Amino acid sequence: MAIQVLNGSSSRNVYLDAVRGIHPDCSGVHRFAFNNDVGITYETIWDNGGGEYTYPASAVVLTAVSTSAADTMAVLITGLDGSYMPITEQITLAGLTPVTTTKSFLRINDIQLVTGNNAGEISFSNGGTTYGHISATYGVQQSSVYTVPAGHTFYMTQIDITSGTINSNKYGFGRAVLRFFNGPTLRFFETTFVTSQLKYEPPVPFKIPEKTDFEFQCKSSSSTNEFTVYVNGLLVKE
Repeated sequence: MAIQVLNGSSSRNVYLDAVRGIHPDCSGVHRFAFNNDVGITYETIWDNGGGEYTYPASAVVLTAVSTSAADTMAVLITGLDGSYMPITEQITLAGLTPVTTTKSFLRINDIQLVTGNNAGEISFSNGGTTYGHISATYGVQQSSVYTVPAGHTFYMTQIDITSGTINSNKYGFGRAVLRFFNGPTLRFFETTFVTSQLKYEPPVPFKIPEKTDFEFQCKSSSSTNEFTVYVNGLLVKE
């Protein structure tokens, strides 16, 4: 006898059901980040590279522009407003001509193309500071930077850090950074490794409270190294 399975029924796997929308108060968070030119001082792992990520001091409009005139596709920006509440805005690029958002963003958590494939480097900036970036042909921002929305908690369940080098005497350093709302900045979870992948899957998820910024930073022991960071977890509306 066949067993009928309803589309809205629980699989009894909280992670699968969260991304299926079975639990409306939960959603999956995935952070993919890559930086192929990390020097000997700590840098935030995101595809714009170069030093530590700068967060806006207040909510700002973003100006988007590409290095290619061919990039005239729609882009979806996902972030937080001045009260740390989730907001989104879709804009249409105009190639080499800057386009400015209508909404103001305090934080950017994700940017991705809605259509097409970008030929150029796309930057999202305000006042000369870049807050978002999509590398040529990638279609989506790759960044370890994330801010927990107001009224939510992020439960981190997996962290992967990968380093690549052909020099056995060269190694990498990695660390996590938390910037609490009206609180301290903590740099911790520091690790050293050679060409390899470090995987952490804590049996008790790491809890990150609302309005907290987090990111992963890496540095090389000499010259430059390339690093990849992947973070996985559940965002829960409390």
